[in-house]
Amino acid sequence: MIEKVKDDVAAILQPSTNFLVRVHVAPDILTMIGFFLNLIAAILFGMDEYRWGGLMVLVAGIFDLLDGLVARAGRTETKFGALLDSTVDRYSEIVVWFGLAVSFIRSGSLWTSSALFFALAGSLMVSYVRARAEGLGEECKVGFMQRPERVIALGVGGIIGYGGLTFAAWAIAILANFTTLERVIHMRRNQTESLNGDNS
Repeated sequence: MIEKVKDDVAAILQPSTNFLVRVHVAPDILTMIGFFLNLIAAILFGMDEYRWGGLMVLVAGIFDLLDGLVARAGRTETKFGALLDSTVDRYSEIVVWFGLAVSFIRSGSLWTSSALFFALAGSLMVSYVRARAEGLGEECKVGFMQRPERVIALGVGGIIGYGGLTFAAWAIAILANFTTLERVIHMRRNQTESLNGDNS
């Protein structure tokens, strides 16, 4: 379902993508704009401005999608660009979770503050397992709580307010770590099937 949503959003952004390619805007610039928007979102969350923070996360997510669309449409994909995008995505998540931690700790919500740690850990591990698998020559995109889902969860949660963010934090804490485990099991299953195929 999330892939269809991404395709629909990409179709909506097509005129913007074409314009950015036409005026030669580098994808790396879009990547950095997305990061600074996430930094603003973190500050807003830290100030308890949940709705504005949630909206900013969603806008930043659009730039996160645009950089890849522009790179592909303009045939300007580079290894450095891919590395920069992945690195900035991780820092974007870290600063957003930090902003939320500031707010939740100040409010005295110990349990949800603890959930933020596991949500951040799960978010980073989901991406790490995929990157490690791809480094080993395997594709590993299985699982529900990938980055687009996390962005939507935090954005919509923020727009709903404190309760929505609390729910989003717990959902990501549980599902992101489950997705990590799912990817590890997926790799194990692929290896087993490969070995069985070689021995048949």
